Amino acid sequence: MTVIATPCRRGTAGSVISGIFGGFCGIAAALALALLMFPSAQYVTLSNYLQILVAFAGAAVFCWYYLRHEAGSGFLWAAAAFALWGAANIAWYAAVFFKIGTFPFPGPIDLGFVVAILLLSSAYKRIYPRKQVNGPALLVLLVLVLIIPLAILATAGVTDQSLMILLYFFACGLLLITAFNYSFTEHPAALAGTILFALAFMVYPLRESYLSGNALLAILGPCVAAGLSFVVIGLLPDGTVSQETPKESSQIPE
Repeated sequence: MTVIATPCRRGTAGSVISGIFGGFCGIAAALALALLMFPSAQYVTLSNYLQILVAFAGAAVFCWYYLRHEAGSGFLWAAAAFALWGAANIAWYAAVFFKIGTFPFPGPIDLGFVVAILLLSSAYKRIYPRKQVNGPALLVLLVLVLIIPLAILATAGVTDQSLMILLYFFACGLLLITAFNYSFTEHPAALAGTILFALAFMVYPLRESYLSGNALLAILGPCVAAGLSFVVIGLLPDGTVSQETPKESSQIPE
């Protein structure tokens, strides 16, 4: 397999989209600061709404690039990941709003989040070409990611909570490794967003299991919103989108 570049101009629309998601990053930063200085349920609610808005807006952007600009199947996978993440979040709030109750940790909503992370990892493989990365370095990264959940398994035993924590850490570790393995170092905004998003979702199951009383961890919501926004900004085509074609193909970009 070889990688060719298919023209896909960012243009005015891309600049506008970057500006919008840059604005989302600014709002997320302001909310994080507000939550640190003046903890409030209202700020947490705004943070939750921002996460859902960013998720569905990102899904719409990726679908638009896929349908209108032939940006490659990776954008469709990314749209599915963002949409699933937003839908899982809405399901949780809908249950609370209609007084059905809340989903305990772990629950079906957590499976939705994990699947969304895995879908995003699959999207990365289809958007950028694979890069020759130091294998031992990636192995060290995976080991570092899995230290905490394996330690919890060893001390707390095999429970629903410990297994879900392991699943979250594994999915986030896979997302990080995929990013480093598929040229994300050449796209700093996408890499920064991926790291921020993955870190937030490694802390999230720990908060739900052991640190629910820690008010400072309310900043995880703005971190997720900012991370997703950076991913959208970083993945926007900047003139070319890498796509895989059979090695025998002699296709030349127009």
